[in-house]
Amino acid sequence: MSGNRRRLAGVVASLGALVACSLAMLLGSGQGVAASGPTTSLTLQTMDSCKRALDGAGYQLTGGNLGAPLEVSSSGSGLQTVSSGTCPVPRGNCSSTSVGCLTFTGIPVPGNYRITSIKTPPANSSNPQGYAPCEGGSACRSEEADVSVLADGSVQATVTDVYPDGTVRVFPGSGSTYAGTASDPVVFHDFGLGSGSCDGDGDADDHLTGSPSSHCAYKPESGEASACPGGTDQTYPWSCAFSTTTSSTTSTGSSSTGTTTTSSTTTSTSSTTTTTTTTTTTTTTTSTSTTTTSTTTSSSTSTTAACPTQATRNFTGSASATSSTSNFVDTTAAGPLSASVTWTPPTTVDLIVYDSSLTVLGEQTGSSGSLTLSLPNVPAGSYKVKVKNTGSTSITFSLAVTHC
Repeated sequence: MSGNRRRLAGVVASLGALVACSLAMLLGSGQGVAASGPTTSLTLQTMDSCKRALDGAGYQLTGGNLGAPLEVSSSGSGLQTVSSGTCPVPRGNCSSTSVGCLTFTGIPVPGNYRITSIKTPPANSSNPQGYAPCEGGSACRSEEADVSVLADGSVQATVTDVYPDGTVRVFPGSGSTYAGTASDPVVFHDFGLGSGSCDGDGDADDHLTGSPSSHCAYKPESGEASACPGGTDQTYPWSCAFSTTTSSTTSTGSSSTGTTTTSSTTTSTSSTTTTTTTTTTTTTTTSTSTTTTSTTTSSSTSTTAACPTQATRNFTGSASATSSTSNFVDTTAAGPLSASVTWTPPTTVDLIVYDSSLTVLGEQTGSSGSLTLSLPNVPAGSYKVKVKNTGSTSITFSLAVTHC
């Protein structure tokens, strides 16, 4: 009997250990789902407007299957010349130097991601006011990298700079992409700030180093002071990028909506008066009630668009087979947005519009050489318009984006 008890106790202990082990494995697999899938890494490098790599920057990667944004940054103020040739140098090199180099690890495969600047390099004797995240002037609007991680873990990335006058420049240029490796890092160009003047009125675009470029002036000039509302510490338009995203978006949207709604209401009132006069002249008394309804509808329609003027941005570019290029536009008020692209030679192309969180708002596919995508009403904000060549032939294209 005592032998049976010992054998039974041994069986119970073994079962208990097996259950505990299984439970631990189950819990462990639940916590590590994201880490258990394939991942890749991406290297980037910060450079100035010309040929120097810069330490002290920080970046955030969002999108794809990330549960939370990834952030990398460095301390220090190291400077090192990394290349010869004309400025700005389109490509960097983290194989021969570590200055300015940072690496994101654990990026889920595959996926589409965006990298934004969250910290610029510190000031130095050459750039006493620090740096702005963009290549083109002290009132740069934005600088962001779009990253496509393919199923095999390889990376295709481009960096889009929006200059103070709205000019868009895509690096590395010529329809090519960065591989995100040590020998071909994704390059962010930061503009050194100083006391140089662009247009002489002492505001955001008058903090230059070097000779003024033809794109250094913020346009429209009337919008420069309110380009980044919400705080007296936001000296330059690009400083919005370093505020909390929610607060910055709310502040910008509130200010923009408030201003344009007032303007729209005034315009609507004027329009209503004209419409009423015309209707009275051409209709009978029995349609008075209808006229009142029409007036209300007209006012509502004008207010909904909240967009007194439309602007068209034109872009040209090229995309090699199975690659894509992206352009960014910023709407100043709620209203319609449309994008039209033509390309040669005919091959299959996708035209896609994303919002600032990389959510697809609309997509069209065609192979005839032209596509148009219209969104009836989008909020004020930043949008990405992508021309994606899914065919096997390189293309050149012309893109027009009309928005508020």
